[in-house]
Amino acid sequence: MTAPTISGLEHADLDEVLVIEKAQFDDPWSLQTLCDELDDASRRYTKAAFGEVVAGYLGLMVLDAEAEAHVNTIATAPGVEGRGVATALLVEGLRAVVDRGVRGVTLEVASRNLRAQRLYARFGFAPVGVRRGYYPRSGDDALVMWVREVHSASYAARLAAIEAA
Repeated sequence: MTAPTISGLEHADLDEVLVIEKAQFDDPWSLQTLCDELDDASRRYTKAAFGEVVAGYLGLMVLDAEAEAHVNTIATAPGVEGRGVATALLVEGLRAVVDRGVRGVTLEVASRNLRAQRLYARFGFAPVGVRRGYYPRSGDDALVMWVREVHSASYAARLAAIEAA
């Protein structure tokens, strides 16, 4: 199985991203929201591609003053589940934010999205709380997850093991 290529997400990719947004989320982001996110200096957006086709994307918000990052969004295109897209995006993204001095990363995930929760657990994310009714369209709760000490040698070894698997 060929690994996806990871590179920076660009405005030219947003038509493909919108298709993925609409397929994967109950309340997809608009083109304007995606443009605003790409233009925000505190954000880091990457895409995974097989050839020229966007297979997924990851958005991170880096809070330099707190040495923290937040996963704003991650999604894969329908039909590429199980091909390592989300894993490759997270490995590359977490390494990049560690290089910027990040020590901890947080995210919210829908309480019903067990597949994503298992993925995040592989990366060491652990639940620390619940945001009730966080997702307005579905009314789903969000599970708040954190991973700490991402700058440590043991975490680098964890990422290397995930990448090798």
